[in-house]
Amino acid sequence: MIKESLINEINKLGEKQAWNHNFILNDGVETRPGKQSSHGKNHVKLKRLQPIFDQIGLSGKNVLDVGCNEGFFSFYMAENGATVLGIDIDEDRLLKANFIKENFKKEQNAEFQNIDIYSQQFKDLDRYDLCLCLGFLHRVPDPFKALAELGEKSDMIIFEWKALKFGPHDDAFAYFSPKPVNEGDFFGTEYWLLSYTALERILRRIGFLHFYRIDDPNQKRAILVAGKVSNKIFNMPDQIVHRGRFRTFLSHTKRYLKTVLGVISGKVNA
Repeated sequence: MIKESLINEINKLGEKQAWNHNFILNDGVETRPGKQSSHGKNHVKLKRLQPIFDQIGLSGKNVLDVGCNEGFFSFYMAENGATVLGIDIDEDRLLKANFIKENFKKEQNAEFQNIDIYSQQFKDLDRYDLCLCLGFLHRVPDPFKALAELGEKSDMIIFEWKALKFGPHDDAFAYFSPKPVNEGDFFGTEYWLLSYTALERILRRIGFLHFYRIDDPNQKRAILVAGKVSNKIFNMPDQIVHRGRFRTFLSHTKRYLKTVLGVISGKVNA
């Protein structure tokens, strides 16, 4: 595909819904150009996840990429020897994933399907060596049910999500997002933000015993690898930067003052 035609196709796909993943394609054409610094961006996220993939090993594994979006991570895992099924409920995201596959990744062992995690179609899927859940957990209205369904599909799951950051790090909090329904990207709507401990306690109830954690309180995104059986990844020391008591105090104070000001202004019910 010549450069001008490629740019036109990318722009056409982005008209209805902006690209989320930045693919660097032929002639340096990018689907979502610009500097990536946030942990939520795909190239930054991949740098955080690569050591995990290296420890676990992708070659020969069957992987379920849940909430695969436009397929960036599905393609990465396929490039490294995995057989990947990427699923998402958003047909516009899958349209972009299949555009990339048909034009640039035909040889890769990755396919994409429109499947709802709460559906019978999901229940009927095979078991997998690994589940990948990136940017997914805070997008589902019933995380407990979603996690229970995931636990039936694999003994190892990698989570990356917009974790709850205020309050004591070790408390099991779940906070319902104050953001409204995203009318422009309905499936991008935020629901529950879970703390590390809340997620771990749910996972323990459904049989997960081993955990490896990566977190930075200066960013919203956290990573948790959970396993029902032992793996060398769980021998690695957690990479958690704690905020300390002073920063935790400031977080509580800021939220308290925000609530008080909301009550005074009439925006929050007393």
